Amino acid sequence: MIRLLSLNPRLKRGDWHKSLMPQWIKKYPLNLWVKLGFSETTAKPISGTLRSHLNLGFRLLLLVAAFGVNPLLAEEISATIRWAEISTISTPLSGRISTIKVQVGDAVKKDALLATLDPRPWRAALKRAQAEVARLQGDLKDVQREYDRAKELFDRTVLSTTALQTAETRFNVASATLQRAEADLELARLDLEYSQLRAPFTGVITERNINNGETVANRCNITPMIRIARTGDLLAVAKITPQQAEALQSGQQLIVRVDGESYQGIVRYIKPTLNNPALLELAVVFTARGGLVAGQRAVVQLAH
Repeated sequence: MIRLLSLNPRLKRGDWHKSLMPQWIKKYPLNLWVKLGFSETTAKPISGTLRSHLNLGFRLLLLVAAFGVNPLLAEEISATIRWAEISTISTPLSGRISTIKVQVGDAVKKDALLATLDPRPWRAALKRAQAEVARLQGDLKDVQREYDRAKELFDRTVLSTTALQTAETRFNVASATLQRAEADLELARLDLEYSQLRAPFTGVITERNINNGETVANRCNITPMIRIARTGDLLAVAKITPQQAEALQSGQQLIVRVDGESYQGIVRYIKPTLNNPALLELAVVFTARGGLVAGQRAVVQLAH
């Protein structure tokens, strides 16, 4: 260890990074080692009663206290950035595509309109359902009056039990028929809503499988029309060995570095890989500050 920390006494101040010192020492500026008790030109401690009595072990403890264990002992592995969440947008309806508002790569806000089917069939169905509900509401009012009149006559012993039961049955049937029509009206409203594809969250369009004028048939199989990735959280995905995985667990904090920027990440999962059973897949979720997209290269630091 003394050899690792020794500097050539003949080196000048500007020759700090030209020496044959180990790379992990060269990573840190000269003034750091001076603060920890080393001279600018020699490996001997700076003069002084306290520093002259500092042994090498204590100076290393000061270094660990200043920077933590990770900067010196962290193992770095290559990773690839992936989207943390991707949703496939489609519709249960079949129809003709009338408008498309987005292209691949577009950033969209939550509830933004992405595409629409020709709305005319669904608007007509909605009007028909509304008219049916209005008609049945009028019928129910008439049946309600007859039923109320029958109960009044029955209480006066003018109407038979059979006639009262008949009026009650007509009222119940009219009520049930109206409830069914109201349910059909709600379905018509939903169909009109489903004819419009909207973003479920703020994100980026990653795939578009439809074009204007095309017809989609979703009765048997749902057609994946648009895919959108949620912005903000990203995954750094890397391959690790079982030995490396022994020191990791879900929820553990790790450092992710991308383009010189460091991000605090959390282990989301560790799972076997399909193509190579000797390796495991590590995924670390982190929140990007903007500008990062899937496919970029990253580095994950594994602390020992």
